This record gives sequence, structure tokens and C-alpha cells, in this order.
Amino acid sequence: MIDPELVVIVSGAGTGSRIDESADRTSQRLLDAALKEAASVGLQRLTVEDVVRRAGVSRMTAYRRYPRRDDLVAGLVRRETQRFLAAVADAIEATVDPEEGVANAFVAAVTFARDHPVLRRAAHSDPSPPAESAELIDMGSAFIANYMHGDRPGTPARPVRWVADVFARLFFTYLSMPPSDPDFGDDGELRRFAHEVLTPMVRNALGER
Repeated sequence: MIDPELVVIVSGAGTGSRIDESADRTSQRLLDAALKEAASVGLQRLTVEDVVRRAGVSRMTAYRRYPRRDDLVAGLVRRETQRFLAAVADAIEATVDPEEGVANAFVAAVTFARDHPVLRRAAHSDPSPPAESAELIDMGSAFIANYMHGDRPGTPARPVRWVADVFARLFFTYLSMPPSDPDFGDDGELRRFAHEVLTPMVRNALGER
């Protein structure tokens, strides 16, 4: 059971075409253009002018929604982070066997990163700026902690929050510097790693054996 507040966060931006239809279409157009531009030149080199040109909108239209470049970058990072969390949430919700929950979530997270144009680029040459990295880690850690906590009363305990933070930072490090073992391109190896390393950490944090 995923925390309802996190469901609200991710429901506005799912994977693929599941973008909230109530969202400002022009803003989505700008963010789509920003995603393509960042995939082409890198997030660090992204400019509002290039995004405006790629989106085919006026400069004034863009600046009404994103007055500064930082606002545009923050909007893009926020939307793509929500898409990432939605992809993981989908994998969790589709899990039938509880023993597979951590593995399914981990494989879904890696799959999203492998397929995402900006994250794929970041793995090789264009790591995210520290501010965006911190936001991603914070959102990911909160998501993981709430997933681990599940239907239990109260809020996630400290050991759960610790493990969630480790998972978020581990994933971010793996994304920036993909390991050779486990092979990030092999779902079977990722699943084995999750079963043998990650799942026991979750059980320990929850006081399970």
C-alpha cells in the first residue's frame, strides 16, 4: 500500500502518455522540448532560448511560465522525477508475490533510467547539478520509506528512513557510475542483487526475519 500523499504526487505524471490532461498543455510542450534539448546538449547547457525555438512558442509565452532558466530546469526535473516514481509505483502495485516487491521496484527503476534520454546521458557524461540531485534523492527516499512502511500505523521508523536513504543514494550513484557487477543491462542480475542484498536490508529495517 503506497502512502496516499505520494499517490497524489505521482498521479499527475505517469509513464508514457499518462500525463495529467488537466495540466497546462503549453507548459508540457515546453517541458517536452526541454527534455529533448537536454538529451541533445546536456542539462548544464540547456538554455531557455533553445527550448523556446524547439517548442515553437514565443519567448514571452515561455517566460510567463518559467521566468528564469532555473525555473524551467526545476520544472523538468520535477516532472521527470514524478514520472520515475510513477513507473516504480506501477511495478509495486502490479506485484502479486510480496517477496518480489523490492526486486520489481528496483528493476523498474533501473529500466526507467536506462530508457530515459537525460538519465542515460548523465550516466556517461552529464551528471545532474547538485540541487537537482538532492531533490531526486529526497523524493526517492521519501517514496521508498513510505513503500517499506506500508499499512503500518504511524510514520516510517528511523531504520526504515535510513535504509530508504541508502537505497536512493545507491541508485543515484549507480546511475552516475554504472557498476559492472551487477550488470545494469541484465535484469536477471539486477533481480538477484535485489533478492540477496536489498530485500534483506528491508526486512532488517522492519524487524522481520
